[in-house]
Amino acid sequence: MKGIVQKIVPAEPIHIKTMGVMLVSACSLLFLNYGQHQAVYQPIESFFLKGLFPFDSGLRRLIWWSTLCFVCYFLIPVLFLFSIGERNLRLYGLETKGMALSVKPYLLMLLLMVPPVYLFSYMPSFQATYPFWRVDAASSLWPGLLIWELAYALQFFSLEFFFRGFMVHGCRTSLGWYSVPVMMLPYLMIHFTKPFPEALGSLIAGWVLGLMSYHSRSIWWGAVLHVTVALSMDLMSLWHRGLLG
Repeated sequence: MKGIVQKIVPAEPIHIKTMGVMLVSACSLLFLNYGQHQAVYQPIESFFLKGLFPFDSGLRRLIWWSTLCFVCYFLIPVLFLFSIGERNLRLYGLETKGMALSVKPYLLMLLLMVPPVYLFSYMPSFQATYPFWRVDAASSLWPGLLIWELAYALQFFSLEFFFRGFMVHGCRTSLGWYSVPVMMLPYLMIHFTKPFPEALGSLIAGWVLGLMSYHSRSIWWGAVLHVTVALSMDLMSLWHRGLLG
């Protein structure tokens, strides 16, 4: 029995920062989920968003979602890091040194993702999902589409920082590269509502982008890759539906 316990219990105690990162990550995901509920959103839209964003209700809702992602994925983790004396955010995925030398793997990933995105864009479920901002032939694309894509890009930066930056590098002291699979579980779960091909792809992309960030300490090219693919998915869907002219 003693031998079994020794195999289960780690020889070294988990670093207090790692425990904090896990707790903050859980709380951030909790706030993100319940912050999207109608009971929370309705008073915010009525007293704040309607006056600030005079767009259609769907776009206002998505702007709130993007803002909530920024708060939960970026602001809360950064405030936690500052509270424990961590001021160098470059150690948590925001490193810019050597970016020009590390771009090739991301370009290769982008090239590999173009064919499946093109093929999946013919699926009705794909066209019914993207873009999240729903637009029809009777509506104008501009400036709504530009505003939506900017909000979408902010969400992706925040997401990359949270999963590939805060979680991967916040846990690496105790877990080493095992912080990557630890990050992958909640990352996969947030894709459960997406079309199956995208949910399956998130498993692979989460692993690869997590390892790349672990070794380079940079999320920037991963964020650029995410935004580029997402933009292409939106445009392909609009094209198939005859809404790009």
